Amino acid sequence: MGEIKTLIFDVLGTVVDEAGSIVAETIAALGGDDRDDRARQLMQAWNRRLEASIDDIAAGRSRWRSNDELRVSALRDAVTAVGVAELSPAAIKELGQVGHRLRPWPDSAAALEALGARYAVVALSNADLAQLVGMSAAGGLRWHGVLSGEMVAALKPDPVVYRLALDGLGLEAADTLMVAAHPWDLRAAAELGMRTAYVSRDGEGVPTAQDRFDIAARDLAELAVRLGAERPA
Repeated sequence: MGEIKTLIFDVLGTVVDEAGSIVAETIAALGGDDRDDRARQLMQAWNRRLEASIDDIAAGRSRWRSNDELRVSALRDAVTAVGVAELSPAAIKELGQVGHRLRPWPDSAAALEALGARYAVVALSNADLAQLVGMSAAGGLRWHGVLSGEMVAALKPDPVVYRLALDGLGLEAADTLMVAAHPWDLRAAAELGMRTAYVSRDGEGVPTAQDRFDIAARDLAELAVRLGAERPA
């Protein structure tokens, strides 16, 4: 691939288990268990509304709003649509702020530490800065830098978010590897000349037959090995 100097990481779904964390907190908020279909129904309705809001902002159809604001608004709509009566406004607000509490995938912390000994590792996320700081501190995620679409009032895959990293950090696109579990994220980065690494995560994006990435790895632990970093513990 040539010399790679900096690794830019998507965070939601790639480094942290966004979907699993939300399912667990939704089940807990409703006082149910893993067999609670209503909790999963609510989570799915919530996620559809959140993704639609993010798509509208990325496409320029809506003004930028914080990830916290988007999550709470989408959850309120989902609660009404699914008919979940027992969640109070305070409970909806608390659950809607799950973005601060997303749990890392089991291999993430060790892989980031190993990769960080050889490369600059930077988070580039649609999550708010406060969310990134909270989940990184709680999950032991060590970064050399943390960047959010909040800083440019935009969301990936808007090119301005990737430019935030490239221009703001003075990076050459050809020396920079974008790491993500979402093919759409990698396609957008490649349009700017960045190298790409697809990491497979359960429940996240699946490449099409036309997708081509510089690296494809089963998880971040394998990516660390592929990039010559010390094998994560």
